Amino acid sequence: MNPEQTEQFEKAKKLFAENKWRDAATILFDLQNEVDDEQLTEWTTRALYNSKQYKLAYQVATQDPQVFANDVKFLVQVGLKAQHFISTRAMILRQPEEVIAKLLPLVQRAELNYRQEFKATIQNQLRTFYHLGDYPLEEQRKRLLAADQLPLADFMVGAKFLLRDPFTQQFVRADILNILQQLKCQEKITMLCIDQKEHLIIPNNLPTAYQDSVIVKCQQILSKRLGQTDPQILRALQIQLDLQAILLNPLIDKIITDPEQWIDVMYKRATTGEYSGKNEQIIHWQKRLNQFIDKLQ
Repeated sequence: MNPEQTEQFEKAKKLFAENKWRDAATILFDLQNEVDDEQLTEWTTRALYNSKQYKLAYQVATQDPQVFANDVKFLVQVGLKAQHFISTRAMILRQPEEVIAKLLPLVQRAELNYRQEFKATIQNQLRTFYHLGDYPLEEQRKRLLAADQLPLADFMVGAKFLLRDPFTQQFVRADILNILQQLKCQEKITMLCIDQKEHLIIPNNLPTAYQDSVIVKCQQILSKRLGQTDPQILRALQIQLDLQAILLNPLIDKIITDPEQWIDVMYKRATTGEYSGKNEQIIHWQKRLNQFIDKLQ
């Protein structure tokens, strides 16, 4: 921080100590947009929370949640006051077992209170989520983000339907699966996968797309081949492979049966613009995946 910013920070801390939280929050919020500083993230979040600006507090806190590693309970309280039940659950479930046992009941109680007080709101939120498939990709993703404010039971109703809905975009299905994995969902759930067939899955039993052993192997092959010779193409193909993994999950190992040949086709397409290789199945899947990926450009 420069001298002027430091002076503003000290002024905000003085206001905070005087319980003038809204005035402090106004100064701190502007400062934390100017300066990347963990102290500012914490002070701003606490000032916003104390002045009951819960949505903004959540927005600031989740930019750098590690700031609150020693006060996870406060981060949970911010999430619950902002009514972000799903991501708050996911955050709790990343903690040690003893922390989970203490904090999960807070979410359950907050959801119960929310359901009793805002029945009509929940019905509208669920309806908006449920009809996500009627819209293009960008709107689908917005509606999935909004569903973070549904209680778990209602979110699960929508998620199960959308995983089977043929009008749910493949990337959005993948996002829903990822959320269910973060929630450590142990239910058997039916998912319409990229092969256009329904598969029975248990999200908690699946590796995340990036951690899948086949994807790890493909990344190793890429790094070995291009790490010393063409870092620019390497980075582009690493990003492409990550996107492919997201789309293929949970069928990664069933579709990428030969990582070396898979990378061959990726590299040739990146350098020549053409699909070529001995394995027609690999070419078929690469073309199909790139149809989805190209729409993101």
